[in-house]
Amino acid sequence: MTFTLAVDAMGGDLGPRVTFQATQQILAERSDLSIHFYISSSESSWLDAEMDTWSSLEIKSRLHIHYCEQSVEMTDKPSHALRRKQKSSMALALKSLADGKVQACVSCGNSGALLALSRYILSTFIDIDRPAMARDVPTAKKPLLMLDLGANIDVGADGLYQFAVLGAAWRKAQGTEVPSLGLLNVGKEASKGTEEIRLAGQLISEIAGIDYVGFVEADELYKGELDVVVCDGFHGNIALKTSEGLLSFVSQQFDLMLSSNLSGRILSFFTNPIVERFKRQLNPVTHSGALLLGVDGLVVKGHGNSDQEAFYQAICYALAQAESGSSSKIADILDDMAS
Repeated sequence: MTFTLAVDAMGGDLGPRVTFQATQQILAERSDLSIHFYISSSESSWLDAEMDTWSSLEIKSRLHIHYCEQSVEMTDKPSHALRRKQKSSMALALKSLADGKVQACVSCGNSGALLALSRYILSTFIDIDRPAMARDVPTAKKPLLMLDLGANIDVGADGLYQFAVLGAAWRKAQGTEVPSLGLLNVGKEASKGTEEIRLAGQLISEIAGIDYVGFVEADELYKGELDVVVCDGFHGNIALKTSEGLLSFVSQQFDLMLSSNLSGRILSFFTNPIVERFKRQLNPVTHSGALLLGVDGLVVKGHGNSDQEAFYQAICYALAQAESGSSSKIADILDDMAS
């Protein structure tokens, strides 16, 4: 079976050369993959020159370059992107997904613009008003799907309920018959949290086919007991970025302790393989790529500051989801959950 993805090359902090290098890397590794590469026409000089240096005609035949009149900037407001950037690389990449030319779209561009354009071009599932940014994070036992991670900053009870439905449906599409689900809060007691969170808890408890455990606190996220945790984008993004920052700090302290004196350097000779494996397993780059759940299509958002490796991992994640077929199952599962 062959797969075709769309890549929005513009919008990342490090520029389109990074996305191009990541695209080269995955095409060289996967002979069953073709990529439609959407990039601003202002980048044509260096890209054409780069393409001329490729020795493999077979790989070159699987890369389709689309030069676009516009690109979405990180400073663009979602409303501006929606009204004025319909010929941008982001919009055209999404349109190729809507038209069925590709099986997934990957972008590391403006999150708000990606959300707005995806809602407009792909549309949302029935009874879903707000798509959510979702991502698997590693835990002690199994991956935890967290949503929302920044697409929706201010969400009421109904929005949190919709996120719970989406998260549960995605886990069901991946084979978990009765996913366990918690709502992130400042305490486990029923009286804790804002009125909207308490109301959301009541709504979520009525969802059929899930194991709702109630409120969960942030220190429970990495125990591995849950399949899904729901929160608004404001708190979800803070929780995720705090975790990533803490991991970076711990990693730096490991290196400092093992290099600061002779005994540490001797110890590092024996522990280095274990430490490096630990870093790789928990490195945010390894888990780069968040799903935009709720739109009728497979959209993956990479970090805005993605380097080549991070964007490569985002493409790999999109490809893995396309291979799994989970995206094609979710609409039917949502219908079943609603009936």
